[in-house]
Amino acid sequence: MRPIGIFGGTFDPIHCGHLRTALELRQHLGLQEVRFIPSASPPHRDEVSAGAASRVDMVRAAIDGEDGFVLDEREFDRDGPSYTVDTLESLREENPDTPLCLIMGMDAFLSLPTWNRWQELLSLAHIVVA
Repeated sequence: MRPIGIFGGTFDPIHCGHLRTALELRQHLGLQEVRFIPSASPPHRDEVSAGAASRVDMVRAAIDGEDGFVLDEREFDRDGPSYTVDTLESLREENPDTPLCLIMGMDAFLSLPTWNRWQELLSLAHIVVA
């Protein structure tokens, strides 16, 4: 079974760096898809410029027509902060036998110890640092 890439973030806005990284990793790692998961309530950002609906629309427009890119809005179905560990737990329940690859930038990786229940991420997904 080919792995699924998980690319979360505020995407305020989504830009070519996000898209190129996702494309390169999808090809290089043989990912069956990359799921873009906009953060509904980002716990590490005080403020976002664009509202939630606008950020979802931007991601939808940016990935439209790209084979293997999927918009996943699951974080908007939960109340409270958008914790990655909660998102990965729900993805793991849906995909118990599929490897998950959590894609993050070096800045996010370096701040990992500040994330909610960050140690649990390692049992839920492979960490891919770009």
